[in-house]
Amino acid sequence: MEHALEAYDLSKKEQLESLVVTSLLDIGKIHFLMYNDSVAEQYLLRAEELAVAKGYEKELMMTQSALAQLYCVNEKSEKALDLMTKSLEMAKQQQDTIYIIQNLNLFASYYTNLNRWANIINPEYQRKTKQYLDEASRLASASNIPMLILPMYIRYLRYYRVEKNYHEALNYANKVLDMCEPTHYAMLIQVYDHLVGIYAHLGDKNRVIDSHQKFYNLMRKQSDYTLHRSLQEMQVKYDVKEKELEIVRQQHEIENHKARRRLYASGILALTLIVLLMTCILRLKSKHNRELAANNAVKDKLFSIISHDLKSPAVAQKMAVDSMIEELETHGESQSLTERLKAFREATESQLSLLMNLLNWSSLQTGRMAYTPIAFNISETVHKAVDLYRVPARNKNLNLVIDIPDDCMVVADKQMINTVVRNLLSNAVKFSLPDNEISISVTCHEQSACARIIDHGIGMSPQQIKNLLESGKNISKSGTHGEKGSGLGLIICKELLEKNGSQLHISGDGQKGTDVWFYLPKA
Repeated sequence: MEHALEAYDLSKKEQLESLVVTSLLDIGKIHFLMYNDSVAEQYLLRAEELAVAKGYEKELMMTQSALAQLYCVNEKSEKALDLMTKSLEMAKQQQDTIYIIQNLNLFASYYTNLNRWANIINPEYQRKTKQYLDEASRLASASNIPMLILPMYIRYLRYYRVEKNYHEALNYANKVLDMCEPTHYAMLIQVYDHLVGIYAHLGDKNRVIDSHQKFYNLMRKQSDYTLHRSLQEMQVKYDVKEKELEIVRQQHEIENHKARRRLYASGILALTLIVLLMTCILRLKSKHNRELAANNAVKDKLFSIISHDLKSPAVAQKMAVDSMIEELETHGESQSLTERLKAFREATESQLSLLMNLLNWSSLQTGRMAYTPIAFNISETVHKAVDLYRVPARNKNLNLVIDIPDDCMVVADKQMINTVVRNLLSNAVKFSLPDNEISISVTCHEQSACARIIDHGIGMSPQQIKNLLESGKNISKSGTHGEKGSGLGLIICKELLEKNGSQLHISGDGQKGTDVWFYLPKA
């Protein structure tokens, strides 16, 4: 990121417009890899605007391809389809084989995503996926560039798995494993995730366990790498702040020296001036010390969460896998393999949830999360969040009572509100007692809309609610089935809603569950 920003500043200073576009594109791609989707979109849109204004066709093709990939991930299907179509046409005009392959792969991903959440697989989408993959494969076979071929093999693997052609699916899985570098965690994780499902269908329990173990090890390595990178960013920010403070202190020392010289020349008047100057210096030092203490507190809090709360999901994963292996070795055939695998999956989901909350919280604390309000249907957002938690709710025999209109348009940052709803619903499921119900509603008023979630779980005491809403403090505690948490979820919800000009409202007495709601302005 540092080099990309330096390249942008230099190209702008030298008025090299094409390099300015390329630098904006690179910065946007880096933010996309760091999961800062809203910031990435801003940089990519700036690059697209400048490329259109200056008539830079190649840079426009590259930028629209990157935007299409971003919109595919964020399920903005119409925008993604329009941009990838334009980018593919320009790539063919310019005979750019690499971007032709990349855009063909984007089309394959687009139709794959359309089938991802469907109850019944659409054969037409499957046909188009295969069509674009075959076309990309013909072009890529001559290039011999692994980073073009590997993503395509992953898509072939998923295609043949959906088709239940497990022989071909395993063939492509082995191709990826042979070509992939050991440190390419994201791609290897996808392969072993598919292998678990394939071997489960084939009834090969030993390979299911082996693939799960490798999946777990790769997830742990990737988590360690992600956390290490986050800590490095925090350390760099801390070091930069230290250097800035040192420069300020040096500047003050220079001013003091000049003030003393004026004192000798000007007598009483200079003495008065230096007293005033010293007063200002003390105030500035006090302010800087408070800022430094706040930065240290943020850093210490992150270290505390990482060193304590992140251990629990990893330990749970290990215990689940150990239990499976021990039972298989003792009895030869396990009757509870499914339950053990579910426990492993829930522990993994807990770890991923914690990581995402850590990343969101870190972005909020460091000011890297940009506020991008748009008009969107909050009913659709809440419905998608409910679908994500139907299985955990079913595991506790919880009845989800839904009262949501078909359309309720609001104005806010969609990604932030999506994070808020998912965290609130996750808490409701986590802390609900079994055999109860959770009420989820959206109410459209004339000027605003209200989203509300009511559970009948262990609840929060009035003091806990006060600490959270007034001082932003929350205590980590386990769910009713022992689910682990970091205590960050409600803090993130509170801060994200405040960024959107809203407030988090909580009602409860610590015994009869919790009522949580917030308002957003109507579009």
